[in-house]
Amino acid sequence: MAIRQILVPTDFSAPSRAALDYAAELAPALGASIDVLHVWELPVFVPPSMLPDAGVADLSLLDIYRKGAESQLAEFVAKAKEQGLRVRTSFAELGPPSQTIAEFADRRAYDLVVIGTHGRTGLAHAVIGSVAERVVRYAHCPVLAVRAKKEERVAAA
Repeated sequence: MAIRQILVPTDFSAPSRAALDYAAELAPALGASIDVLHVWELPVFVPPSMLPDAGVADLSLLDIYRKGAESQLAEFVAKAKEQGLRVRTSFAELGPPSQTIAEFADRRAYDLVVIGTHGRTGLAHAVIGSVAERVVRYAHCPVLAVRAKKEERVAAA
């Protein structure tokens, strides 16, 4: 099976950037393109300080969070492109992360998903779970999980 399209999901963390870097190393050798996906969710609770000002009263909370997700994604991709990484396009999707990533990869027929993993273990893994682990379980294409280098994980913490 040829790998022509690579999907890199991102939560803007050091492991996500490591995954993008890894995909960028693979893509030229495979003749593949790279797309970036950010999956966002609406918060269960919105503190009063996060409520919109009167100037954005015409926007719904959904619109505010969508614009924020799209803005963060654009900044992430722009920084990657400034550093010479070739990203074909990017997407911001609303939904539960692991399910949305797996369904998005299947729907758009990606050949490979390269996803960052925080490498949590023990109680943190049991409580938070692993998006990467669930994507490996549910995606219909191969999934490569990448951890950030130790110094990048420490700097991001």
